[in-house]
Order: sequence, then structure tokens, then C-alpha cells
Amino acid sequence: MAKTLQQMVDEVRAAMEGQLRVRGKSLDAQIRKAGRLLPRRVRQDASYLAQGVALAANPKLAKMIDMAKAQRAHRNVMAHLGSVDIATQRRDAALNLVASIALALLVTAVLLLFVLWVRGFV
Repeated sequence: MAKTLQQMVDEVRAAMEGQLRVRGKSLDAQIRKAGRLLPRRVRQDASYLAQGVALAANPKLAKMIDMAKAQRAHRNVMAHLGSVDIATQRRDAALNLVASIALALLVTAVLLLFVLWVRGFV
């Protein structure tokens, strides 16, 4: 089934809002807000789709859009967004925070014991 460029962009925008919880007035705004949540290649593909919508608004410039490349970009972005698990990302971020706090406490305790040993209290 052949989709129009606008339908592909609408589908990508809905998936970004659903999977990444990124909202915006346009796909460009959503891409900017997503930032590092999207790998560089996926960000480039999404940007190609967003630029295609801008070109499609002008009939003469609409001829510049490569629909095969747009469909490939749509498939790549949707494949990535389908594999995103936001719960796992949040859990990993929480574990990284706890690990960094634990490391800071461990280093502080070791430095405290070293200072007490040098001064002769231990």
C-alpha cells in the first residue's frame, strides 16, 4: 500500500509521542526534543521526512522528493521506534544514578580512612 509522505510523517510523529513521550508542533520540533534518544542515523532519516513535508508544500519543489528514500527512511525510523523500551531505559538510568552515588560514597570513605591513618588516629 503506497502511503503519502504526510501519512508517513503523521505515523512517525504518533510513534515518537507514544514510544519516546516526545511532543512537538512538527516532526522537526519532536526530533530536536528527542535529541540523543534517537541514534544519529534514525535522526537523519526522520529529518529527511520532515524536510520532505516542507518540500511537498511547493508543487515545483515536490519533484525533488525521492519517495523510495522516504519510504526507506520511514521504515528505519518505525523499526527503531518499535524496538524502544522506555521502561528499560528508565530503570538503567536509575541504576546508573545509584551506582554513581555508591562509588562517590566509597571513594569518600577510603579517603577519610587514609587521612585518619596518615594522622595516626587509626
